[in-house]
This record gives sequence, structure tokens and C-alpha cells, in this order.
Amino acid sequence: MTNTNWNPGSPAMKTETENYIAQAVKNGIIQESHLKDLQNGTMTTDRLMGLYITIQQRKNK
Repeated sequence: MTNTNWNPGSPAMKTETENYIAQAVKNGIIQESHLKDLQNGTMTTDRLMGLYITIQQRKNK
């Protein structure tokens, strides 16, 4: 199984995802390195899904 870099094909989806990750960084939920990886195109789809789950779990505590 290969890790595929996340490429939504939609500028709006990319912007909304970046805003979501940036807010999680601002709130101290995840590290800024995740946002940098999203911005520079090295974020994989698998990792992004894992981050989403992690953010949701940490927000609900």
C-alpha cells in the first residue's frame, strides 16, 4: 500500500482544510508541523484522516 499525497482538486476544499488544521494548531490541539506539511504538499491522505480523528477526539475531552 502506498501513501498518496493529499490533493483535493478543489481550491475551496484545500482552503477549508487548511483553516481547520490551522485552528487546531492555534488551539494547541496538534503541532504546527502538520500545517506546514499540508501547505507544502507532503501531507498524505491517510495522515490527514488520522489528524481529523485526533482533533475530534481531543476537542471532545
